[in-house]
Amino acid sequence: MFAGLPGIGVGTLFYVLMAVWMPFREMPRVFAGKSSLAQWQLIARQLFYAAGIVATVVFAERLLLWILGQSKVAPFSPAAFLHEELGVRAGDSLLAAPITASLLLLAGVLLFVEVLRVVVKHTARDERQRQPLEDVLDSSTPS
Repeated sequence: MFAGLPGIGVGTLFYVLMAVWMPFREMPRVFAGKSSLAQWQLIARQLFYAAGIVATVVFAERLLLWILGQSKVAPFSPAAFLHEELGVRAGDSLLAAPITASLLLLAGVLLFVEVLRVVVKHTARDERQRQPLEDVLDSSTPS
């Protein structure tokens, strides 16, 4: 999507968000007494990887800003779309726009998948409800 900017794509963003979500998802299992040490080790490892990804992206951005000479860089901030003053006060980040685009794309994909899941679920339920009626009609017709 954004060539040359690894670590800010939809896949990486999804991975980091899911790693952060894992402890919250495990909490009901803790309260039910079904959690395990192995599961928490996996969660800790995924959080460690996610933190490494975030730290690497932040480091790469700071290095890029330093190489370009930070005073010459005019970052494109999505906050400028909301209000000009908000755009001026936004942080000096070159990656704000690509990360925002990735977030919006990820939200769109997840929304599409959830809508499709609901449609397929209702279609399958309607099909199951029609099937017994067709069986009754087939058995009542004389052969």
